[in-house]
Amino acid sequence: MAGASVKVAVRVRPFNSREIGRDSKCIIQMTGSTTTIINPKQPKETPKSFSFDYSYWSHTTVSGHWEISLL
Repeated sequence: MAGASVKVAVRVRPFNSREIGRDSKCIIQMTGSTTTIINPKQPKETPKSFSFDYSYWSHTTVSGHWEISLL
């Protein structure tokens, strides 16, 4: 498997019923291959950013994930 590489995909999961009931807010931002997590309890804290090969929102269809990721 010389030259093989691993590709990483992440997906924001939909809010569960508890989070919906609490009127929770999404703390994730995605721009291109960068996913950023913002801590609303610590507004002065620097957001945490991560890079992935593929990033998907919760409303992206499962078939859409596979079609794009397998290219």
